[in-house]
Amino acid sequence: MTHYGKNTHLIDSDINVLFEELLEMNPDQFEQWVVNLRKSVVDIWDNENVPPRRGKEDREIIDQWNKMCSYPIHKFTFTDSLGTEVEDDVIVNTSKLGVEADQWFPNMYKVRINYTEKDTGYSIYDLFADDRFKERMIKGCNRHFKRDSMYLHAPSCIKNNKKTTIIESNDAAEYIRTVRSNREIFGEHDFMLEQVKIKEGMNSGYNQVDHSNILQLTKEQVVSLKHDGVLEYRHHSTFDISDMPDDRVYSVRLYKKGNRIFPKGFAAFRIGYIQPAVNFPPMTAKYIWDRYTEEFKDDEVIKIYDPSAGWGGRILGAMSANDNRKIHYIGTDPNPDNFYDGRSKYADIADFYNTKTYRGCGLFPETNTYEIHQLGSEVIQHDPEFQKHKGEISVAFTSPPYFNREAYSEDENQSYKKHGSSYESWRDGFLQPTIETIAEWLRPNGYMIWNIADILNRGNYLPLEQDSINIAEQNGLKYLYTLKMRMEGMPGQNRVGEDGKPLCKNYCQVNGEYQKYEPIFVFKKVR
Repeated sequence: MTHYGKNTHLIDSDINVLFEELLEMNPDQFEQWVVNLRKSVVDIWDNENVPPRRGKEDREIIDQWNKMCSYPIHKFTFTDSLGTEVEDDVIVNTSKLGVEADQWFPNMYKVRINYTEKDTGYSIYDLFADDRFKERMIKGCNRHFKRDSMYLHAPSCIKNNKKTTIIESNDAAEYIRTVRSNREIFGEHDFMLEQVKIKEGMNSGYNQVDHSNILQLTKEQVVSLKHDGVLEYRHHSTFDISDMPDDRVYSVRLYKKGNRIFPKGFAAFRIGYIQPAVNFPPMTAKYIWDRYTEEFKDDEVIKIYDPSAGWGGRILGAMSANDNRKIHYIGTDPNPDNFYDGRSKYADIADFYNTKTYRGCGLFPETNTYEIHQLGSEVIQHDPEFQKHKGEISVAFTSPPYFNREAYSEDENQSYKKHGSSYESWRDGFLQPTIETIAEWLRPNGYMIWNIADILNRGNYLPLEQDSINIAEQNGLKYLYTLKMRMEGMPGQNRVGEDGKPLCKNYCQVNGEYQKYEPIFVFKKVR
């Protein structure tokens, strides 16, 4: 099998306990559960090639991918109310179609993440397999699973809100006594207490709620309820009831019993410990391919080029491009983990789409085609097969490596190893020849679509954005404008300064709300 399916190995295992069972565990029992969880994840990953992700079965993937071609991608665009170079410059893609491409790359979670120029980062796999991270995982699992920091199982109880409390209430102590005494109403539910700092205004969690609207107990009320036998260990197991600071209150959170930690809990590994390698959203890729091949749609074949094929999001977007045009995708990537037995995982994705979805049912005269080269984009110009396309590429579109931020593999042909002794050497050895090749291989009036963002390195931004623009313009590509790809919500993304504006570097405003974005620079070959 070329890809993994649903992670039944972990979902159906004894490790996958009920949420309420975690709350019943004492610290020693919980630590042992985490130790067993780490071992189980590594065993499944090593032996079954299935990472700690939910995954989908083929029938689910096919059902999702059948929807890609006809999806209304024209609804993705909005105009930045803070100012813009062009209308409809903000891409807001809320569709999850195509995310299943990740299942062809179980190695994604093995990518090490570096935050300095030194190649010393670690991966999600390391968190499970390396005992250096044991204590960190125990703390993290306590936060994400037992305390339910992502509110996957136990949402906060909002005053006079039956959706969160079942009955209307604006008094936390009275509400808890009612829950404990009225099993006819609350038999399928129970509650936990969350220790939080006394604050005013909106909370900083995944769900933005005003603190004053949450049912909360004081320290004194917790002590009183415990003394009266209303509170049992499971209700307060997430904090030390014998040592409650004076600057804390205790939010009431209600959950339905019988829900297991996974599959919902897989999300914690994706956003709760370290930023993993992420795929380019296939539907955003489809939008880009469709938009910028529109003027070439009457060509017999439209050649498009992806210099950094990555995790397959852009080839899937290309295969699902508008069916009123013929696309030939040309992709390059040196990562040996994505090639096997003379084939590539990119080909596997394309073939799955072209044979399993309705596009391959015979109603269409032909499907979109592809070719894949296991070479770096800085040296691909020397390949005889690639040279055949010189001057014939209509659209080049990619998201190149962000210097050494993601260590995709340990192969010496990876750009961060080959040219990464410093940012400057990587820029000159990889970024410049890659863009030079694109400029030379584009047809007249062809486009280069370039998704890259500055990254923080020891408190300072490395200028990937401006360096890319400079190199492109030096090679005869005219900068047209910047598209703004709205980033999916992540912890800390909504932080604002005293002026009420976001603290992130790149932000826009859509429908009155600030949004973090990554730039997608649009260039055209004008000479």
